[in-house]
Amino acid sequence: MTHVLKDILDIVKTGNDIDSTCEVVSKEILGKRLTFLQFVESLEEILTSTDKDIRLNGVNAFVAVLKKLPLDFFIPEELDYISQFLCERFIDHHSFIPIVLIGIEYTVKMKNISKQMIVRYFNTIMPHFHCQSQLQNDRNTFYCILQYIFLNRLDDLRFMGPDFLYCVISSMDGERDPNNLILLFRMLPQFLRNFPLGHLAEETFDVIACYFPIDFYETEESKITRDELATNLSRCLTCVEEFADFCIPLALQKLEASLKVAKLDSLHLLKLCCENFDPVKIKVHIEEIWRILKMIIMTDTEDSADEVREAAIGVLTALLYSLTIIKGDNEQEQLSNFLDIILKSSNRFLLDTQATLFIPSIKLLCSVGKTSNYACLKIANKVYLMLLDKSDASRSEIIRIIEAMGLVTNMCIQMGIDLSSIPGLEKRWEEICCYFLLYAQNELPEIKIPALKALKVSTKILTNSQRQNYYCVIITLIKSDITDSIRKETLSCFKEAAKYFKEEINREIIQFNVNILNQSNDIILKSKWLNALCSLGNEEYFFGLISDILSANLSVKQAETEMTLKCLRDLIKNTENINLLHHFASKDGLLNFILTTWINGIKSCANLNIFRNEIILEDVSFVINSIIKVINTSEQLQIFNQFSQYFDDILNMTINYKTLSDIQQGIHSYMVILLESILNSLNKNIKLKNVTLLIENCIELSTYSNNSMCCLSASRLTATLINKYIDGDEYNFLIDKLKLNLENYLNLSSLNVHNVIIQISWITKSLSVKGHGKMLQWIDWSLNLLADPLYGKMMTQCFKMLTQTDDGYLNKECFCSVKLLYRQRIFCYVIEPLISRYNTMPEPVKENYLISILYQMDGNTYVTLSPYFSKVRFGSIENMKVWFGFKKII
Repeated sequence: MTHVLKDILDIVKTGNDIDSTCEVVSKEILGKRLTFLQFVESLEEILTSTDKDIRLNGVNAFVAVLKKLPLDFFIPEELDYISQFLCERFIDHHSFIPIVLIGIEYTVKMKNISKQMIVRYFNTIMPHFHCQSQLQNDRNTFYCILQYIFLNRLDDLRFMGPDFLYCVISSMDGERDPNNLILLFRMLPQFLRNFPLGHLAEETFDVIACYFPIDFYETEESKITRDELATNLSRCLTCVEEFADFCIPLALQKLEASLKVAKLDSLHLLKLCCENFDPVKIKVHIEEIWRILKMIIMTDTEDSADEVREAAIGVLTALLYSLTIIKGDNEQEQLSNFLDIILKSSNRFLLDTQATLFIPSIKLLCSVGKTSNYACLKIANKVYLMLLDKSDASRSEIIRIIEAMGLVTNMCIQMGIDLSSIPGLEKRWEEICCYFLLYAQNELPEIKIPALKALKVSTKILTNSQRQNYYCVIITLIKSDITDSIRKETLSCFKEAAKYFKEEINREIIQFNVNILNQSNDIILKSKWLNALCSLGNEEYFFGLISDILSANLSVKQAETEMTLKCLRDLIKNTENINLLHHFASKDGLLNFILTTWINGIKSCANLNIFRNEIILEDVSFVINSIIKVINTSEQLQIFNQFSQYFDDILNMTINYKTLSDIQQGIHSYMVILLESILNSLNKNIKLKNVTLLIENCIELSTYSNNSMCCLSASRLTATLINKYIDGDEYNFLIDKLKLNLENYLNLSSLNVHNVIIQISWITKSLSVKGHGKMLQWIDWSLNLLADPLYGKMMTQCFKMLTQTDDGYLNKECFCSVKLLYRQRIFCYVIEPLISRYNTMPEPVKENYLISILYQMDGNTYVTLSPYFSKVRFGSIENMKVWFGFKKII
């Protein structure tokens, strides 16, 4: 032990390698081979040295060992000694302050630290510490000490009163570092809400308010944003009621600023004032607030940009909420008077429907109306009567009137206001929706679209007779040749009506027109109705009906089948209700129908235009895969068990493609497409029998089949099975065997080499995504294959696949294993060999490597790629064209 302490003494004196030495000391102390007191006593000569640098080394060693010991290591008596020592060192010399602060920061968190010790720290710090004369890191350490105290030990210092508060505000006065400021702004509200401000309230506010509005320009190196600083500063300024008298005038004063960002900050602050301060304090400034808000909202100037205007409306809304909770007898009168002021200010814009600020004024009033039922009724009365009484309106005025009335109607519905209860509308309220219905039948799209939008908003308040007209409008538009935008609004109305009046929609629209779907030969008309029906996919009431009608239109005629599958595909992609897909997957659901029908159709060699049509098969495969992907594991297992018997030839028997008859080859080629659609998104927890046999059969089919879709599906299924089920060293022989077989296939002139290359690419992708141990071996093989003049160009697609993420295959949604940052690892592995071989290979194959290099650019930043640009040596004008052509595309 003496030897260890002597070594420590020598090292600390020189100041070299203190950290590693203290690491050894802390381990000795933790191992009870040395006590902390013995360690400190060994430093006596250093700590009492007349050379301040040597003393500083001693303090460094003291704190370094201290920080390596657990927070519950010291008993109170030991901590008392430590705190006293740190306080003495704090006033020893100004150069000691940084390291002592680190020691204090650590010890205040210790389990046995007492109130007396914390008070001792601050009694030492307050008279001897000028925070803003310290370096940024040291100031940050002090703020971290304050943060811990604010959150955990504030009661210990409450008795210090104004002295402690003054210490806090003076420490931050003049702070300019954004990292320190964000720390302060985040912790100050907690402190200020729980510590009496007394006579220092205004001074405290001024120290914080000097940063408002935030003047900070972000750089790429910035760890924080200007918005973060601004948001947290505003919370500080509005966190206690004592700030109200200073904060509201500040926000109003800064609203006069010309900079947009300053205006937005000021509006945000003013909104927080309305939300956080006593409404009586707000009431004093109400006229001035409205004067400034009116200038922003009600004038069409560059200063009143949409973002600023929206922020001002937000302030007005908060102000009105504040008014409605003012205590006193004149509450309603106060609110009513202010609403009168707002309506009077808006009046000139409401009278002129063609004015630029007509719609902004309506939006303003709707925001005001959503603050209370009283405000809603008053505004609805004013606007409705003004607009309903307009006669001889021009086309442009009608458009604006419809939009305005739609906004006001939406306000009333959101506030739960019955239109018949609005003063002055007791006998006229039905005119509003009749107005929308009338113009929804107008031939002009610019009138029809806003009318349909207003009708959608008004759907649930339509009377019985109005709904009948509404349904007639919807039926007419569904059947008509209309623009995409009108059809979109029509279907929105249809869905909204189905949300509230399901039985009526079924009776009045769907059942009334179902014969069109069953009997009409007009494929376009049938498509319109089927799309309309599919738009109801979010409503469970219609699930059975949708499933039945889709089933009835599948596999009858080619055109109807293609149309139905397109509608079904769009429905699956766009539906928000996953329960619909579970319904499709039920025992007698649509999925069962599709699989049964196509399996029977393929095996019986029935209508080839439907069951072996590659366009149709692709849609069928997408639908099956999409449903399997979202259902739970037990549902997946049930479907697999139900249909696996039909794939027995592929799942459980060795396939020798060349010995099969033409009919069998065709059946196998198309059945593997259906099998892939089932297995692709199957949870890998569902174990498959004979996986190795299935993989070999898939490779057999992908290699020998002349059907391009079969080749692709079988290749993908091979990759999926390898990714999900081929784990552990015991399967390495299989991966090696597959590689050997595929190498042999490449040398057979009788085979379609393109099929083999597709299979190699998918297996390489599968291994790479998974991070399999054989991944690099297959990537190296792919790099070598690029040099082959016969199929090197085909092989470039492998390098394209390696960089692309596929939404449908080999991803986590399909329950595949996807290694984190696998694309980056592939890039780092292949980029140098690709460039090297491109620079050294003969001209005929150079382009293969160049194309593969360019595929690596996809998704990578310029910073990542720039070191490699200078390494590429163009051998010809053609290669330069390839390079720059790809750069534009990527």
